[in-house]
Amino acid sequence: MSPERRSKRAVAVMIAGSMLVSAGVVSVVVQSVTHGSGEHIHIDSRSAALSATTPPTTAPGPGTVEAASEPGPVVVAIGDSIMDGHNVKSSHAWPQLIGAATNWQLTDLAADGSGFVAVGDDGGTFQDQAVEAVDLNPSIVIIAASSNDLDEDPDEVAIQTMKTMSYLRDELPEARIFALNAFWGDTTPPDELGELDADILAASQAVDADYLDIGQPLAGQPELMQFDDIHPVSKGLTVIAAAVAAAIREAG
Repeated sequence: MSPERRSKRAVAVMIAGSMLVSAGVVSVVVQSVTHGSGEHIHIDSRSAALSATTPPTTAPGPGTVEAASEPGPVVVAIGDSIMDGHNVKSSHAWPQLIGAATNWQLTDLAADGSGFVAVGDDGGTFQDQAVEAVDLNPSIVIIAASSNDLDEDPDEVAIQTMKTMSYLRDELPEARIFALNAFWGDTTPPDELGELDADILAASQAVDADYLDIGQPLAGQPELMQFDDIHPVSKGLTVIAAAVAAAIREAG
């Protein structure tokens, strides 16, 4: 990528302050986020998430700032029920938690049941969400693979994942795109989930997006799950928010 193109795509994002919800406090800082080059970022998301949910015991230091008072970048989230905060307050959805600390101008388009192929409760797929996202002209797009696609034809999932990611890049050439692995609950995920992750990784590399592998932050923690053992409670969403914010920071 040329320096000129990199400069045009550069997005300065600051994630800071404390997000106070029923689960506790998330304190994260993401500074100087510039456009990546399809880099595959992997972090120990569980330890990052747990440390990030520890309430601060001292006043913010020089490297930490209060939540921004000026409007932040236009951000759109594309995903499923894990991303839209199923069965909890909408303000507790993990994109909303991060956005609240940054003054992101956030639109969460995620819908229950949706995937790259799976049709959601709203009658659409991630491609439909992507079309809505383009109309908002965001500078940042966050999109995650979904376990809803586990019941779909694997070849079709791979095709549609590439199609949606390519569409986003073609229509939003200056945007920073963060693509995430599929989330699972507290139990061991099926092997097929890794195939969904491989699909979005390949698509990310093809379209110059940032693939953020945050692992499974909820693993081994049943207390973070709702009764259906699929969707996180508010505290679980806080853990995911911290893990994603840490991964964005790591992407640099």
